[in-house]
Amino acid sequence: MTDFWQSLLEQHSVTQYPDFDDGNYLMPLSQLGVLQVQGDDAAAFLQNLLTNDVAALTVNQSQLNGFCNVKGRLLAIFLLIRRADCFQIVVPQNMCAGLQQRLSMYVLRSKVTISDISEDLSLIGLAQSVDATNHNIKLPDKNYYATEQDNKLFIKLPSSTNRYLCLGQTADVDALCQELVEQHWLLAEESSWQLFDIDMGLATVLPDTKEKFTPQQLNFELIGGVSFNKGCYPGQEIVARLHYLGKPSRRLFSANCVSDKLPEPGQEFTDRDGSILGHVVSAQFSSMDNIRLLLSLKLTEKDKAMFIDNSVVVNDLQALAPD
Repeated sequence: MTDFWQSLLEQHSVTQYPDFDDGNYLMPLSQLGVLQVQGDDAAAFLQNLLTNDVAALTVNQSQLNGFCNVKGRLLAIFLLIRRADCFQIVVPQNMCAGLQQRLSMYVLRSKVTISDISEDLSLIGLAQSVDATNHNIKLPDKNYYATEQDNKLFIKLPSSTNRYLCLGQTADVDALCQELVEQHWLLAEESSWQLFDIDMGLATVLPDTKEKFTPQQLNFELIGGVSFNKGCYPGQEIVARLHYLGKPSRRLFSANCVSDKLPEPGQEFTDRDGSILGHVVSAQFSSMDNIRLLLSLKLTEKDKAMFIDNSVVVNDLQALAPD
């Protein structure tokens, strides 16, 4: 977290579990990083590697995208942004080095450079009450579209409220935060951003879960992360075969549990007899002791009682995909 944010947090209180219908909030996104892909062959390079149709992107438009191994298992999920002269990948910061290394294996003679620019940029999340107006920032009105203003990019993301990712040079983003605080925007913790993703069924792949899930096991093709009309990419044959000829044995579900300890991504959950039913994908506190979960679960086991660590009861299970 930057010195600016430390100073801001010392001067203003932070709402731990905000009601986003009640005001405007900003939150630091220090756990996100950015890779930049540029060069004459950047578009073709990414089109040949990723699950979504990179060629469909226009400048300052973004899309959910994924990168699979040859077995169709996800190495990473991220937001891909097309800029005027490059592409930017927004991904958990602890995934940046591994993803950069893996993508670089495919560069060969392509005119492409891949760099980690996380230290050069700051990212913040904005959550604006549906009824609120803002006369100082031109914000996009469609999901995954972006507007650019004063060297900052604003991208609208799916949410029950108006949610935007902002990225830019640190000095510019810090100045925006100061301006918004002076306009009585409130501060929220980064965990609130993660809750938005969980509530919208947006899965995250982390170091402990890479190569564990196919896109279908995370409902990734149902939320626009996979194109079945583009050309080949690593793992495409397996992903496509499952789509056209098979039926996923696992799907993504949301749920709750009561605990004072967050389950780890990739952690198993079981039935009463200890048989493994699936794995935790994401988890975050929604109140002092309630935890919101995304689970990748065997469809044949969805009606069973479920437990984490043999004691924490998983409840309020909801399917995020049609039967």
